[in-house]
Amino acid sequence: MGANWIEWFGYVSSFVVLISLTMSSIIKLRWINLVGAIMFSIFGFMINSYPTGILNLGIALIDIYYLYELYMRKEEFSMVRANFDSDYFKYFINFNRKEIDEQYNTLSETSDYRAYYYLRNNNIAGVMIGRALDNETFFIELDYVTEEFRDFKIGKYFLGENRIGMLLKGYKTLRARANSEHHARYLGKIGFKKIEDGTGEYIKTI
Repeated sequence: MGANWIEWFGYVSSFVVLISLTMSSIIKLRWINLVGAIMFSIFGFMINSYPTGILNLGIALIDIYYLYELYMRKEEFSMVRANFDSDYFKYFINFNRKEIDEQYNTLSETSDYRAYYYLRNNNIAGVMIGRALDNETFFIELDYVTEEFRDFKIGKYFLGENRIGMLLKGYKTLRARANSEHHARYLGKIGFKKIEDGTGEYIKTI
């Protein structure tokens, strides 16, 4: 029974390491790989395979080092106005059209839209599209970040910490509609409060 338990522990450890390699986010990859490497190192020592244990302990230390670098690295965030008629904007929307349509099925046609690129370390990481509801309220129709940068840092920086207020001068309130449970959790995480009127809309003061 003991040997079978150890064997299954080894299988699970291998599976965790395998799962880590499927992550598109480098942070998720490092965290899951760290867990898998620690588990596999323990497994190696349990079966007296010291090379396996030492190797995976080394991998775990490498993961810790790079996670520290990732969290300590100073990143640059900015937003720049996007032109709806530009070739790049059309390309970006069309390239990500499937995800955008799945996540934001309420995007309507209006000439009042304003669009902004999210930039992270000088890389275009996403796009925000919105419109004014009145002189004080800005409605976010689309808040999309590509999978590579989907770790809440952009949302937290601009929306969670209200830095978007410097860009949207004059507006005091942001509104958005949650189109999925995941989107609702995201809005809650960055400080939006649900409006209890059955519309699925959320509000935040900036």
